[in-house]
Amino acid sequence: MKNLNNQKGIALVLALMVILVLSVMASGLMYNIVNEKTITANRMRSSQALALAKAGEAEAIARLSLPYASGNDTVIVEDINGGSLNPNRRVYITLNQPGTAVSGNNYYRKTVQTSTNTLNYSENYGDFGDSSSVLQIRYKSHDTNGDGILASGEIYFYDYKRDMITLGRVSPTPQDAYPVWEIISTGQVGSARRTLVTEVVVPRFTARTRAGLSSKAPVTGNGNADVCGHDHPANTPYNLSPPNCFIPVSGQPFGWHVEADEPHGLAANGYLNPVVARNSCTMAGCVPGIETDSLFFNTGANQKAWGNPDVVEKSTRPIYKIWDIMGMDSATCTNLDWGNDMYPVRGLVRLDGNTMYAGHGSGLEHDGILWIRGGDLHSSSNLAIKGLIYVDGNYQSTGTTWVLGGIVVLGETETSITGSIDVLYSSQTLARVVQNATGVGMKVISQREVDQKY
Repeated sequence: MKNLNNQKGIALVLALMVILVLSVMASGLMYNIVNEKTITANRMRSSQALALAKAGEAEAIARLSLPYASGNDTVIVEDINGGSLNPNRRVYITLNQPGTAVSGNNYYRKTVQTSTNTLNYSENYGDFGDSSSVLQIRYKSHDTNGDGILASGEIYFYDYKRDMITLGRVSPTPQDAYPVWEIISTGQVGSARRTLVTEVVVPRFTARTRAGLSSKAPVTGNGNADVCGHDHPANTPYNLSPPNCFIPVSGQPFGWHVEADEPHGLAANGYLNPVVARNSCTMAGCVPGIETDSLFFNTGANQKAWGNPDVVEKSTRPIYKIWDIMGMDSATCTNLDWGNDMYPVRGLVRLDGNTMYAGHGSGLEHDGILWIRGGDLHSSSNLAIKGLIYVDGNYQSTGTTWVLGGIVVLGETETSITGSIDVLYSSQTLARVVQNATGVGMKVISQREVDQKY
């Protein structure tokens, strides 16, 4: 009987020990479950915060892609093609309508989101202190002298010819290089915060034009024609005439030409090198001044061309359709939002049939693409445009015409110049007007995640 009692006692002790072990295991399991639940929740919030940061980055890129337009609050870029920029400019995008639009170098804009289900990748205006959680856009910079004030030489530009970022537009970085923007976007979900810094730049685009003045028909007339196919920056002043673009000016050691390894030629001689292209000019992006499938009759009082080479006659190279120049198919090009008022040309303007530019267009400064579809263009007034003139038919200039960009004429009869015409080829101007019209987005150079306050 005594042994039986001892056995029962041992069994009870073992049972208690098993229960204790099971209790410890259950407690550990519950602890792990709670921990895993907390970790999973934190990871989920962190992932959601990262997704919000990416959403903020997407809004910033979309708004940077819009062309500059004064008075449009959706646009956040300044006129970077106007020849100058404010290196200290910062744009803050808030969730509500900001109380002020501009304060010093700071610009405030409301998000393009609607009020329903707003994504929290920024803050309401007035609710932020150090601005670390507000979606912001600024130029990538380095304050070299530490004075807290940025100069144009202290922001970074993207040199597409060398495919690299450079500090300032110091030689050999071209003067028409685009600045690099930094987008700082922070997503917040509960206590989780993720901050992304994304560097973007205007993407490279090459308009497929073969010359400053490209004509299928003979180029004729007894007027004054000065055509320069050397590449000119987009900030070349209105009404600057060749050969004055050869003259060096402050900040422009190559004159109003993009930089090349060798001088672009001599301003005094319009036929310095009429046949052979130069490697240095080819590398710089220069094209022939005039290229025609027929002949160029320089019988006028002053008809000269400069370029790489100066003139190409009886060309066998194709003249591209306007949609090829703009990098799209014909249907997409046709369905773009073309205007029909050329007084002045702003953005995309298309006119059908034979067109006369005269009288009330005198003295206007145009910026964009003028497409004469299915007809001829006769310009008898003062026409100054930065962009592209594209004529499906024949072209006649009896007035005064100035173009920074290019002219393309598809007509087979003649391109007649009896007035005065100046054409300065500019690849950047052509790229800009196409990009402004079509919204080609931004090129992402780099992206990194940083600490919460950057």
